[in-house]
Amino acid sequence: MPNARVAMYGKFWDVFYRKTYAAGKALWDVPPEESVLKDYEVFGPAFKQVGTVLDIGCGTGEQSKFLGGLYAKVIGVDAAPRAIEIANASDHPSNVQFRVGDLSDEAFINELRLQSGDMNVYMRGVLHQIRQPDREEVAGNLLQLIGDKGALYLIEVGKNIKEYFRSASKSFHELPDAVQETFISNLPPHGVDESEIAALFCREDYQLRRQGSGFLNTNLLLRDGTPVKIPAVFGLIAKN
Repeated sequence: MPNARVAMYGKFWDVFYRKTYAAGKALWDVPPEESVLKDYEVFGPAFKQVGTVLDIGCGTGEQSKFLGGLYAKVIGVDAAPRAIEIANASDHPSNVQFRVGDLSDEAFINELRLQSGDMNVYMRGVLHQIRQPDREEVAGNLLQLIGDKGALYLIEVGKNIKEYFRSASKSFHELPDAVQETFISNLPPHGVDESEIAALFCREDYQLRRQGSGFLNTNLLLRDGTPVKIPAVFGLIAKN
């Protein structure tokens, strides 16, 4: 039975998906060509040693399905049961599966390891939603999943997200409704910086192969029609 902390993440995100997808899509739902394919330029060479990719925070599964065209096996994981219901109900390749799971759940991590061994991990916009006290443990769990041969690629909302939106609009109420709702939700974005990625994942024999900054595309526009691109940082981690 999951502990209270694990249940918290699943509960909040399940409420989010049930509310949001009744009316449309989440702000981060963009075509894979605007998300995964751009990231592939960084993680592609590092993901060659093993054929299984774990897509953490897969949501409704669009990026998992795209990854299924690149790798032998893809496991899309999300803490929200509703997101996985939507993903499973969609048309998807036979080499792509979806399941409910949480990175804070040690039993779940162990189950994945027993099932698939070393794997590559793709994580887009997830770590910034994990509470600060939980991040070190979650990072350790991710390193367990990649093991000796896999690699981890993550791209996360940057620490400067609030400053970005302050400079992009004169007031909070000028922001798109989806952005306003995200900031006042139970799990608002707190952001991650490059130094935190290094501190969390450069342990034992693991190292940062690549690191840098960029943007996360969204499906939103500011009131003046400018596309909303969220400042982000990325890292690619693997064993020496």
